[in-house]
Amino acid sequence: MIEQVLVQDYNKNLQLISNFVAQNSNFIKKEILINGKINAYVLFIDGLANKSYVEESIIKPLMYKVDEDITKDEDIYEIAKKYLVVSSFRLNNNAKDIGAEILSGKTAVIIDGIKTAMIIDSLNDKYRDIQESTSEKSILGTRESFTENINLNLTIIQRKIKSPSLKIERFVVGEKTRTEAALVYVEDIIDKELLNTIKSRVLTVKAPAMHTTGVFEQFIERRPFNLFPQAKNTERPDKVVFDLLEGKAAIFFAESSSALVVPATFIEFFQGFEDYSERLVIANFSRITRFIAVISVLILGPIYLTLLLYNAELLPYQLMMVIINSRKGIPLPPFLEILAMEIAIEILREGGVRLPNPVGTTLAIVGGIVIGDAATRANLVSHATLFIVAITVVSTFLIPNYQMALCIRFLRFPMLILAQMFGFYGILIGFYILLVALVKLDSFGIPYFSPMAPSRFKDFGDVFVRDQIKKVFNEPVSLKPSLARRNKDE
Repeated sequence: MIEQVLVQDYNKNLQLISNFVAQNSNFIKKEILINGKINAYVLFIDGLANKSYVEESIIKPLMYKVDEDITKDEDIYEIAKKYLVVSSFRLNNNAKDIGAEILSGKTAVIIDGIKTAMIIDSLNDKYRDIQESTSEKSILGTRESFTENINLNLTIIQRKIKSPSLKIERFVVGEKTRTEAALVYVEDIIDKELLNTIKSRVLTVKAPAMHTTGVFEQFIERRPFNLFPQAKNTERPDKVVFDLLEGKAAIFFAESSSALVVPATFIEFFQGFEDYSERLVIANFSRITRFIAVISVLILGPIYLTLLLYNAELLPYQLMMVIINSRKGIPLPPFLEILAMEIAIEILREGGVRLPNPVGTTLAIVGGIVIGDAATRANLVSHATLFIVAITVVSTFLIPNYQMALCIRFLRFPMLILAQMFGFYGILIGFYILLVALVKLDSFGIPYFSPMAPSRFKDFGDVFVRDQIKKVFNEPVSLKPSLARRNKDE
């Protein structure tokens, strides 16, 4: 059992307190001399504590103003009261409590020969540059997002997870850029085998330059030609905290306003973070709607094309007559008709992304309306086709993750080609190829299609629908490769 009460040796006290504070590079242990002869340590976390405040209000007064001896515990109270330029302070002799105070942004002063530490409030609360994420809207969660300041981003995480188990390993990547980066994880939650796999890839990357998490992601993934994202980019701290507490790791870069979370599984890209804040029934309704939308993106156009080309007899007579009448005078075959509209929509989307936000949104909406109306008036596209394409486009907006949305948007084109060539059999072939690709893929040793394949029934409470919230907040078995291997051996 770790000793918790401070002793007279200040080096021993430093060791005791360090047991309850994560040994990160931003844990500052400043050794000073009080009155030119009394050894002491000033302990704080850079970023959590205001460094300039600590230097001006604590370190300098102790080093240059104190002219008294400190021989007993009661003396430090008088010293703090007389010389420190601080609004409040208190004394504590419990190493665990002192460690918790440091993790909360406070500064501790331990003096040689004294069994009590001074705790001074020095929290760095200048966060006016934190803004709401523009790419990931928060409905019920916090409104904050990461910034380009890596220290500030790490501070946000440390504020939300006040535990000595939170580990931050800093490293530098990029031979030319020397970009500062940090690997963050919760030591007593993350699987050790998974952590070793992550470190073996993350800490050994060699590249001439590294600018963003997106570039780094391509260096650490094992199948660069695979369509599916094998790591998750996010700007929202609450999402990163949730993933860390599930047993994942996050990677931060200086000058990057997003974090890279690894590993990632297929199903989580379709789970909205707000699903856990909503009531159970409402959350599951939203999640099911989202999965229906994803399936619609992939098969709505191909099924419509197949019914027109190969299986018109499956349509009700009245619906078939409506479609036939809408196609009168259309010179393009159904395949080219759908393909042309899909490509036009993608061009509008890409143009909207490159323009400033208000202008881009206006272009996407107004441009789509104008092009659709012009195409139907010119008898280039039928109303039925326009309706199908519109449903497909709107459905892509329900995918919470931008990277996965791009992937699904791309997949609808090969599905459309297979439907044109083989009808319903082509759609089945497309889904079979898609399923095989998902089952074969892994993310840092974690099966990408888990917990469905391989089956992890304990994790089924948070897949297509979620269970009661108290049953959801458990560490997923899917993220424990060592446990899974042990169960298999047994």
